[in-house]
Amino acid sequence: MNQSAIWFNAHAFAEHVLCGGKALPWNNAIEFAEVYKKLQGILHADRFSVPLMGFLDDWISRNPHVLQTMAGKNRIRFAIKRFLTNETLRSDLAEWMTTCCAMVDAEIVLEIPSNAALISWAHILANPNASIEVLTELDIDSTSVYLADTVRQLKPSGIAGVVSTLSEADINVGAIVEVYQPLINVAENYHWQFAFRKPVVASTFNSQQFYCLGDDKDSENKDLVSLASDFWRNTSSTVKPHAEKWIYAELPGFAEPDVVRENISKLRTL
Repeated sequence: MNQSAIWFNAHAFAEHVLCGGKALPWNNAIEFAEVYKKLQGILHADRFSVPLMGFLDDWISRNPHVLQTMAGKNRIRFAIKRFLTNETLRSDLAEWMTTCCAMVDAEIVLEIPSNAALISWAHILANPNASIEVLTELDIDSTSVYLADTVRQLKPSGIAGVVSTLSEADINVGAIVEVYQPLINVAENYHWQFAFRKPVVASTFNSQQFYCLGDDKDSENKDLVSLASDFWRNTSSTVKPHAEKWIYAELPGFAEPDVVRENISKLRTL
């Protein structure tokens, strides 16, 4: 590879530019893929991260009866276990990802919300009056097992990898790479990319040999560089020469298409 490949997390930009500020059409696989197909026409990306959380929010709003199967237990990870093992959810998720991979001319990786966020989200949805007890490393670890079994069903879809998001809550309860081993094992078995995504948080996380998108300074793998959101504010942004395999960027909703195109051209000509 003579130049770095570009990896975008661009759903906020897609909503701003292609959806008129509205949410992506999560409930329709073809319409969703059409948005990303148009997005690719603007960005010419090598890889897109597609966020799972939007799909999950929309799916549960259309299938509220599933909440009954998730409710009534004090153990905080019970709800997310019942949710992620729902066969209809898995089938719909597979259809959604298969359609997206087939229609978009770029690699697609599935960006998974943080384990802690998923646990709390499912528990409160199923038990609206419940309080969130303190999470443990076992909660994070167990959720990785449920997630691994869910994404394993996506093997025929054509995805290129999975990204596991890290939150303050995950790190504060002692989450380490080994806690995500079930997901890592699935990715390695299917020859998928596995990476962590770490939004701006105070805590550090040793991602070892895995990419850490958005905050790669603690990763031992130096084949990726993450761009700051300010890079996309105007065309006067400068880029230092680099030799990384991947350039990763999270395109903000405020970015203007003409500025984005020009700055991508800069990246491509380095």
